[in-house]
Amino acid sequence: MSLDTFQTIAAEFHMAKLIYLQGWGEPFSNENLFQMIEIAKRSGRKVGLTTNGMALDSETLDHLIDLRLDILAVSLAGTTPAIHNRLRARTDFNQITDSLFLLKKKKTTKNSRLPQLHLAYIMLRSNFGDLAEIIPYARKVGSENIVCSNLAFLPESDLQKEAIFLDQSNRKYYEDILNAVKASSVKNNVNFHSAGSSLEKPLPICPENILRSCYISHDGFVSSCVFTNIPLSNRLESDEAKGKRLSFPERITYGNIGRQPLSEIWYSAAYESFRKTFEERQKNMIGSIDAMVDAALPPLIETNASGKRNEPLLERLPSQCRTCYKMYGV
Repeated sequence: MSLDTFQTIAAEFHMAKLIYLQGWGEPFSNENLFQMIEIAKRSGRKVGLTTNGMALDSETLDHLIDLRLDILAVSLAGTTPAIHNRLRARTDFNQITDSLFLLKKKKTTKNSRLPQLHLAYIMLRSNFGDLAEIIPYARKVGSENIVCSNLAFLPESDLQKEAIFLDQSNRKYYEDILNAVKASSVKNNVNFHSAGSSLEKPLPICPENILRSCYISHDGFVSSCVFTNIPLSNRLESDEAKGKRLSFPERITYGNIGRQPLSEIWYSAAYESFRKTFEERQKNMIGSIDAMVDAALPPLIETNASGKRNEPLLERLPSQCRTCYKMYGV
């Protein structure tokens, strides 16, 4: 994102509580990142970002502390060099860990609580065993916040094999480790949040906080979340194993901040209609979906002529939302 585009967005920062500098790339690859953080902090809002951790040298860490960045999240794909380095090309687990030790030391020297260090762990079938050691690792590097997410965007067949929520034969294994980590987090005063490990019934509201947040891409287009604004839209890959073709979803955006104010885009008819569908789902949800149907309330789920259950409100959403795994609790 250019600095000019960012400064245009900055005029709307009063609408936000948290400004998160993250999209489909590495934030530190932007030469204007420190200036962007400074501009965002001047708005009085909290500011955060997620990084692969490879740019966190001594000088960079000093800048982040001095700028009072609120949240520094570091993405991990393992708690050991062997696992993390294999899954994250061009990154080095030991270098990242050394940087986090240095951050901890510098914060103590400067008597600063900021930035808060968050660990962002991506849960895969091939690294799930490493997750058992995430709490000791967090304690060691000075993190009190851990967020574990699934690989929910699966445009290629090889990625589908890594999704734990598609591996129902090992469901108990995943649940047991997550429960053990949660128990350990309580004992060690670490905030731990994890996405679900198995597919559930559709949720009433998207967990991406789409009623109160938006995503603005590098070129200024506004969407409900990162998954409806993927820069590689419509790229196809042959899936020989299943005889199908997989695709990146089309971009669904509601305007561009270079052409109209964010407030105007937010309250546009199309964007309000999108959010209203989720608001209706949330309002009509009482207990579980089954309980709601049993109570004969306005249904989110109906049975069609063939006996197959469907969701009228779900059908009114963009195709990305109807098929997005996050709508199913993962």
